[in-house]
Amino acid sequence: MANSKLNVHLCATDQEKNEARQFRQKHFFDRIPIQDPYVWTFDQAEHNHFALYKDDRMVGYAHIQHWPEQRTALRIIVIDEKERNQGYGSYLLKTCEQILKKQGIKLLQTEAAPDVIEFYKHLGYTEMPFNDPDHHPTGPLDTPLGKKL
Repeated sequence: MANSKLNVHLCATDQEKNEARQFRQKHFFDRIPIQDPYVWTFDQAEHNHFALYKDDRMVGYAHIQHWPEQRTALRIIVIDEKERNQGYGSYLLKTCEQILKKQGIKLLQTEAAPDVIEFYKHLGYTEMPFNDPDHHPTGPLDTPLGKKL
């Protein structure tokens, strides 16, 4: 990571959104395996899609949903399998937190699978109720976590 230029930005153009859709399908939904059921979120104002580029190649992605009362939900964060365990996930999440904090967001919440709970806890996330205003189902093994920004 030290010799690479990292850049996180909001996917705004059709080209950036298409690249992000392909990235999250390959690195997140193909592992389940299902077709991405949430592609519609790319056209919704309350959903933000962030891309992490290493030099000129996408290596990470995060999907944030804005909720009422200055809360947001981290719906997906994923790093290219070949680039994992190099600090990119932490970098992406910390950058998203900084952007959200500047926007006046007070709380970022997520639901963590058992194999990533320590990742979040290392970054200051603690267990707290998820309280999804849309009442989407929760994975039976997921742990609700959050962090005050």
